Amino acid sequence: MTKPYRTILIDDHQLFSDGLKTILNDTTDFRVVEQVYDSRQAQAVCAQHKPDLVLVDFNMPNLDGLAVVRQIRQLSFPCRIVVVSMYAEPAEVARFDALHVDGYLAKSISARRLLLLLEWVMLGERVFETDVVSVSPSVPPDYFWLKYQLTRREVEILKLVKAGLSSEQMADQLSLSYHTVQAHRRNIKRKLPFNTEKQFYDFLNKLEDKLTESD
Repeated sequence: MTKPYRTILIDDHQLFSDGLKTILNDTTDFRVVEQVYDSRQAQAVCAQHKPDLVLVDFNMPNLDGLAVVRQIRQLSFPCRIVVVSMYAEPAEVARFDALHVDGYLAKSISARRLLLLLEWVMLGERVFETDVVSVSPSVPPDYFWLKYQLTRREVEILKLVKAGLSSEQMADQLSLSYHTVQAHRRNIKRKLPFNTEKQFYDFLNKLEDKLTESD
């Protein structure tokens, strides 16, 4: 692979993707050849451009980052794959590690640090650097981790849903942005297979009981 490294960005948030494109294109080391906002198009776009590097988000509508990584790995050319996400739960990072991605980076890192770590990746290093946020010590028991694959932050969000808080109030209480809370809520909705509001609130009651037992 020779510089500038041909790069594809896969992220449904256009504002973030545009900012990342500017950061990369302002260097002589990287050149963004395509931006993908609909994850269903990721594999076809990568097959067309055969990039050296793909930066992919985790939580996206339609296909999440895990599905996208699996699809790209099926293509016949070598490329580096780095996940750039606001999620940093160890269980979720481990799932990408098992797919042999070349890196997993937090969206909150500085532009300078991002470029440095991407250079390491292009030199053949595997780089995992996240900024795990300290959360409540109340965590779901194994039943919920295994059956629903809920993260600690998602459990916090669910507890606040049960308490009747709005997304704006949750963002304020958890020191998160409104859009981050909304992303968590979309991810929760994808994970919980309930068709009615009653099923959902029955689950919340059961979750609260389990958490009380673990205190």
